[in-house]
Amino acid sequence: MAFGKRRFPAKKSGSPSVSFIYAGKLGSGLEATLTLYEAAKREGFSCRLVLSTDNSRRALVERIYPEAKFINFLSPAEVLAEARVLSGNIAFFTMISPKMFPLFFAARAKRIFYFHASYDRAFNPPGASSIFSDKYFDILHSLAIRNSDLVVATQHPLAWQVKVRFGKEAASLLHPPFSVLRKGMFDESKKVALPFSPGGYFLDFGGLDRPYKGTDVLLKAVDGTHLPTVLAGKAKLPPHGKNVFHMCGWLSDGEMHFLVKNAKCVVLPYLSASQFSGCMALAFHFGVPVVAPFCPAFEGWIEEGKTGWFFPQGDWRGLRAKMESVASGKAKFSKSAIAGKEKEMESKSRAEIRKILARFMP
Repeated sequence: MAFGKRRFPAKKSGSPSVSFIYAGKLGSGLEATLTLYEAAKREGFSCRLVLSTDNSRRALVERIYPEAKFINFLSPAEVLAEARVLSGNIAFFTMISPKMFPLFFAARAKRIFYFHASYDRAFNPPGASSIFSDKYFDILHSLAIRNSDLVVATQHPLAWQVKVRFGKEAASLLHPPFSVLRKGMFDESKKVALPFSPGGYFLDFGGLDRPYKGTDVLLKAVDGTHLPTVLAGKAKLPPHGKNVFHMCGWLSDGEMHFLVKNAKCVVLPYLSASQFSGCMALAFHFGVPVVAPFCPAFEGWIEEGKTGWFFPQGDWRGLRAKMESVASGKAKFSKSAIAGKEKEMESKSRAEIRKILARFMP
């Protein structure tokens, strides 16, 4: 059946179930898994949710998603038991984790792998540690990609990277918005003591230690200015002025929610844009506009003067000028436009996941 040529039919008795599987302990892989699970359920698929017993937010998930199954991915007995459940069905692995591979290879199921990484090394500094890390994750990604029945990427550039490297076609699936998640997932809010007034600061957050995130561009843009800037995430940053406040380390959900909700806008100065930005999705979920470069990750989602603002990618002067315009109140945005983009994200991601899963339906 050609990809995207038929609509998903009404659920029939005997159709395979889809298990969304995340073996990680920390990180946004949990939200990615839950959003995919919810989007597929809304399209009428029979779905399961399989998570790791050591997931840091297990208590929260068990309260909001009581149907979730938690297993020890390093227990042979539990892995074999889950493999029997998956037999003849669809196993959708939502993000790479070394712990996933015993189940990945034990399951006699159709395997889908959601590829979030990038093979672009242009911004990686030389050094043994970065080389080892790249090689290690390359091995894991190669194992998953080569042994999957279907590889799915968050953006078309990622899908092309898979095709070029492996000669294997990959489908594209937008990360569903956080609005599909059940009530309670974003209720937690923990006040953070900041040197700036709520609603007056710019925020960059996430894996700031990854060079492709472009945090150095942002630091150059705000250097010598009075633009209040909060950086939230683990990273070794160069010296910066008093207008920059760095919260280095792992943030709780409550702290992260507080920082995003109270930001004037979220700044995402990416230098490489092969991945859909979960940071943008979270900002939109809280009705906060975004400043970002004009590139594939943001094209179509940021509308100038409505959901955020663009600057030339890698141009710190252009970023500074845009931030100054936002700080002065000259740059306008619309909360209703942001809400509309969330609805558009949901509609598009649901259509994409319907086409992908329909490939494996009778």
